[in-house]
Amino acid sequence: RYDSRLQLDDPLAGIHSLQWLLSYTDYQHDELEPDGNIGTAFKNNSWQSRLEIQHEPIFGWHGVVGVQWRDGQFSAKGEESFIPKTGSRSIGVFVVEGFDVGDWTYELGLRLDQDRLKPSSTIASNKDFNSASLSASAFWQISDQWQVSVALSHAERAPVAEELFSNVEVALGDEFIIHGATQSIEIGNPNLDTEQSSNVDLKLGWQGEWASVDVTAFYNDFIDYIYLHNTGIEQDELPVLVYQQQDARFRGLEFEARLRLLESSAGQLLLSFFGDSIRGEFDHDGDVPRLPPYRLGSQLTYQYGDWSSFISVIDAAKQDKPGLQETVTAAYTRWDLGVDYRLPGLSQGDSLLLFVKANNITDEDIRLSSSFLRNFAPEAGRSFVVGLRYSF
Repeated sequence: RYDSRLQLDDPLAGIHSLQWLLSYTDYQHDELEPDGNIGTAFKNNSWQSRLEIQHEPIFGWHGVVGVQWRDGQFSAKGEESFIPKTGSRSIGVFVVEGFDVGDWTYELGLRLDQDRLKPSSTIASNKDFNSASLSASAFWQISDQWQVSVALSHAERAPVAEELFSNVEVALGDEFIIHGATQSIEIGNPNLDTEQSSNVDLKLGWQGEWASVDVTAFYNDFIDYIYLHNTGIEQDELPVLVYQQQDARFRGLEFEARLRLLESSAGQLLLSFFGDSIRGEFDHDGDVPRLPPYRLGSQLTYQYGDWSSFISVIDAAKQDKPGLQETVTAAYTRWDLGVDYRLPGLSQGDSLLLFVKANNITDEDIRLSSSFLRNFAPEAGRSFVVGLRYSF
């Protein structure tokens, strides 16, 4: 991936800054057969560009207007080529504006997108999608310690190539092509429409001298939610999954609390607690598949000079609402720990970080409800990582 960035400060009257981003991504991976030969070669090349203009306040309103563009091509060649070579092009224009009144900050946003997908297929035709997203939020600084915010939004998303064209070229009577990475048969739906959601987010925050707490609640109401439906049918003992659309509702809660236990010449000791919970239900087919269960966690961090160490634990509940035709996953508790040492860089502003981590130190059998491979392989067991990170 190659990235370039240009920024001009105060280039013209009324314009605070202008920023232009350009990137090129050249991605390829080969999936190997048991004999070591390449089964399928996947390639994804794309250009992306983004122009942002931050203007000076106009009647008290301050914000950014911009345009974003992407042009890419995806291909898969070999035995697992279940998606035709597809070119994609998208362009979007957006504006985000804010207004401050005393302890209140208001923000409005609008984005318009146009997406085109062009498969190299005699069966699937080109697809064009137009989508619009808008948002409105309000932030209230109640006091030096308390803040509250509410955000309302309507978001639209065009389906991607995998959702539209997977296995669409398989001839009648032939077997579908296996997606080895997920150990399943995925069948696209060329008739998918734009996915839409109406969302509400509420956040309450408290910031003290030695502690802070953030709590967020959200609700999402989807029209034509795109998901992989497990049909219950198998091919070569692997599940057949079909991309479908259905109205759905999500609700959830997240929280994080941070506490500074010690700050002295002996170092700093920090304790944090965090957790999240999400529930998704369809209008007709019960629970949304492959969602995580509720989780609770904590991390204790000790910092002294250039040294830092931590120990963390995450406790995840049993997922007994896995969705239609999906399997229940057991609860688990995962412990991790690590030590970092920061070295001086080669020049001013540079840094070297030497780190050692031990992951899943109790060697817990963890099968994530959100993983397609949970029935074939668990998450990594006890593992150790030693690394050196250079930042400049």
